[in-house]
Amino acid sequence: MTTQEAMPRALGGAISEGTLRADLEHYRELALELGASDAVVVPASYVTVDERVRLKCVVPRCLRAGETPNCPPYTPDLGLIRRALDRFSWAVLFKCDVEPIEPYVPGSGTTKAERRRTLAFHQQSGEVVCALERQAYKDGYHLAMGFGGGSCKDYLCKGMICQFLDSGRCRFPHRARPAMEAMGIDVIGLINKVGWEAYALLDDINLVPCAVTVGIVFVC
Repeated sequence: MTTQEAMPRALGGAISEGTLRADLEHYRELALELGASDAVVVPASYVTVDERVRLKCVVPRCLRAGETPNCPPYTPDLGLIRRALDRFSWAVLFKCDVEPIEPYVPGSGTTKAERRRTLAFHQQSGEVVCALERQAYKDGYHLAMGFGGGSCKDYLCKGMICQFLDSGRCRFPHRARPAMEAMGIDVIGLINKVGWEAYALLDDINLVPCAVTVGIVFVC
């Protein structure tokens, strides 16, 4: 790496089209290096914010609804989310395969540790989101913003009572993120646009082709 390449960039500074494209490709490759099974650069316009997605947090009610500041009803108003995401042009979308599927089926596990593991399968996507967002910020994209899958209470706090709601101090303020669904993002519609698939978990888990956890980082 040359000295020029290693020089830090000013936050929010002008970035050429060529540099932007190279950066987006770098973030896509970084997601793969960190364990994503696939990653693509997508126009931010691919993302749809849908009221029905937010309602699915409470109908039927998710176990984590209301239990963290990153879950409804504490997440931002959908109108604000739409306006904010409309200001972005490009994002990196990635998926991580959940393998094997069996240990992560809801209701599986007989011990407390096993049940916590079941709830923590989104941990990898959360880690990739944080890494990509951090790298984009260091590269000058000061408004880069990422969302993963699942509740931070499960994959960071291992099911413990949310300390932020209890005392106002988050245990992981730089790592906790809202799930894409908590922000009203239609994840299924989005991954279908790029040719990926997701399946419901059936009674016979052997019939399920795959399970994935998905994340996205809006870059600029």
